[in-house]
Amino acid sequence: MNKMREIISISVVFLTIWWCSFSVSAQFNTVLPKEKIKEEIVNEIIEAQAQGTKATIEKANIPEERQYVIDGMMKRQNLALPIDEIKVNSLFGYRSDPFTGKRTFHRGIDLDADFHYVYSIMPGRVVRSGKNRTLGEFVQVEHGEFVTTYAHLFQRLVAAKQTVEAGQRIGVSGSSGRSTGEHLHFQMSHNGKIIDPLPILNYISHVMQEAKREIENALNSLNINK
Repeated sequence: MNKMREIISISVVFLTIWWCSFSVSAQFNTVLPKEKIKEEIVNEIIEAQAQGTKATIEKANIPEERQYVIDGMMKRQNLALPIDEIKVNSLFGYRSDPFTGKRTFHRGIDLDADFHYVYSIMPGRVVRSGKNRTLGEFVQVEHGEFVTTYAHLFQRLVAAKQTVEAGQRIGVSGSSGRSTGEHLHFQMSHNGKIIDPLPILNYISHVMQEAKREIENALNSLNINK
């Protein structure tokens, strides 16, 4: 009988310890740091964005109360800047040719870049990936009515007929072809007509900044206790 009581007493002690540890664990799980919840949401966003399609994001089973965070990301999933930071070295239009000094028409803009990754600004299809004496190593991507050209590359990372997503790496900037130094020559056409790409890049930058601000505001206003 005494032995039985001892076993029961030990069992009660273990059950008590287990219950206390469970209660403490449950308590701590209800007051997780906001940073951890934010990290979970950000990971969900990154995972959804990596899939590259709206349909996939809708199937990602993200809780409804977090969906507003995804909405901000959706605004920019089909837009990207050609390089991480935009600094224009030479504008679109007439200028003094850097080699001859003569007044010539510059068909794009030159962006400061020194062996940086180059990205497709929208989803599309690579129509040309090659090399010539003027553009050097270059990639040309068709996006419906728009065509973008990324030139003077050090290396091309995509091939002709390949489908690309917005923000996908398509090359590395360099100084190939008719170039005076490392930079990215970026040009755009719309329905076959060359246009100034800078207003487009300014718009993309604005959309991305607004989307980022909405996501940050949503995360900062997240109430863990609800």
